[in-house]
Amino acid sequence: MRQELPSRARCTFVAVLVGLVSAACATTRYTQSAVVSVPTGVKGDAGWKASIQIEGLKLRIDGLDRAPRGQAIPSLALRIVFEPRELGYSFDPGQVVLRSADGREWRANGGGYQPLSPKASVDVVFDAVVEPEVTFDLVLAGLARGQKVLEPVTLRLARRKGLSYDRLYWLEAIGYAVALPLAAAGGGM
Repeated sequence: MRQELPSRARCTFVAVLVGLVSAACATTRYTQSAVVSVPTGVKGDAGWKASIQIEGLKLRIDGLDRAPRGQAIPSLALRIVFEPRELGYSFDPGQVVLRSADGREWRANGGGYQPLSPKASVDVVFDAVVEPEVTFDLVLAGLARGQKVLEPVTLRLARRKGLSYDRLYWLEAIGYAVALPLAAAGGGM
């Protein structure tokens, strides 16, 4: 015959369990720029790690401007990781443009076409901050395949909220989970 815990003991057990799980994680709330939309006709997905494909060239775009809540937001920095299906692609980061809704523009650092190898990455940095509640256009220009310059692609950027699990104290939580029932049973803690 199965014996059930009294209601008060069950509530105490649940409260202790919830406390242990929340104590097992150290989290940080942050904001970070992300691609929020990909234009129609371009194969790809928006998000924190957006991925698109332009004429056989796969790209992943990661925001590097993460800011913990309450701290100053840094200038926009993005990492573009390239996965060309074949050799012959090149990229000039100096042609990438960030455009605000009021028409202001910023160009990325760098200049001159460089050949792209598989897993090549380029960090593009702008002297602009993507504030919450504001959207920007990222004009991804400067891509070429051989001598042919590829048409620029315009992506939409915005600042998004996130939560990161910075540290997990699982071993400590497991120790408490084992020790608390022993303490409750009179074994001491």
